[in-house]
Amino acid sequence: MSVQEIRIKNDGKWYADDREMFRKPIVNLFATHLEKDPIGGFYIQLEKETYPVLVDDVPFTAVDATIVDGVFVFTFHDEQELRLDEKTLLSFTGDTPYVTFRWENDTRLSRSAFWMVSNYLKEDGEQVFLVPPGLETANGK
Repeated sequence: MSVQEIRIKNDGKWYADDREMFRKPIVNLFATHLEKDPIGGFYIQLEKETYPVLVDDVPFTAVDATIVDGVFVFTFHDEQELRLDEKTLLSFTGDTPYVTFRWENDTRLSRSAFWMVSNYLKEDGEQVFLVPPGLETANGK
């Protein structure tokens, strides 16, 4: 690969040499092979090749959210999905919510994804949790 720089910007979009990568199968391939090094940097590992990736904030951004059979399904810009079927702690930096996908707080919820699930937020002291509707039904709430 003859790319000088691969970057994931704040909106979750991938860029190669400052040009947006628009081919979803390639972006998905890179995203599913993304690794994190011990000091917090990111890289793509494909076969014996390693490519560093600059990440502006977090490596994943949920751009859409749906509820399927009582489970939250978040879809990422890179077309991966995060399914949440249990009470999940949200973390906030300012007013931006984050959840955990592969590494702690590695996924930002876009404004639209957050608002799609905002009716299922539950506060417990200083913490905010996302509680799937299927879980509430199962617990008789």
